[in-house]
Amino acid sequence: MKLIAISGSPKGVKGCTGPLVNTMLEAAQTAGAETELFSLGDLSVLPCKGCQHICNVVGECHQKDDFEKIKNAMLEADGVVLATPTYFFSVTAQLKALIDRLSLVYHLQKLHGKYGALVVTAGGSDPEDVTRYLSTIITHFGFWKVGDICAVRAQLEDAEENARLTEDATTLGKRMVDAIQNRERFPEQEDELNQAFEIMKFMVMTLREEWPFVWDYWNTHWDLKE
Repeated sequence: MKLIAISGSPKGVKGCTGPLVNTMLEAAQTAGAETELFSLGDLSVLPCKGCQHICNVVGECHQKDDFEKIKNAMLEADGVVLATPTYFFSVTAQLKALIDRLSLVYHLQKLHGKYGALVVTAGGSDPEDVTRYLSTIITHFGFWKVGDICAVRAQLEDAEENARLTEDATTLGKRMVDAIQNRERFPEQEDELNQAFEIMKFMVMTLREEWPFVWDYWNTHWDLKE
């Protein structure tokens, strides 16, 4: 079993987000998972150039950076943790670049059925706004959302609150392992996941001539009956 975390913090593990992510991974590792952390602050993921006529036609991105390494790790993993501090009421530029570059993976629904969790921190704004955004993202990718952790700096600097958040991160790390091992389904999420899948299916069928690689993949891997 493989669980990876992707941190969008440009500060790596030194900021507010890193300790919570590390705690999650340590708990998951103790519970039996193989873990790996991708710190986008230490990697190069260039912004998407919007050239879908390339990725949806030939099936790969022409930009040369660390994206392929991260993408392949996501495809090989059973569970993925997305983590970010809040920058101007949204995710960091580093994480947004990765999300945008994953458009082909999204179009192919290659992450469908995997398990996801979120870690969002903020200096003072409401981290719930970013959590809702990322929840929408992972739903459309097809992840079962196991849980999330939201925290503001004041909580992390308070000893009692920090201890509670550390315990929450430990619990979520173990919970991810349990969900993966038991192939758990979340009935309350099924309608949203199915709707997101059907939206993409409709897009693929509508754009079959413009997206030949995507169309061929769906014909091979998914049911494309009208």
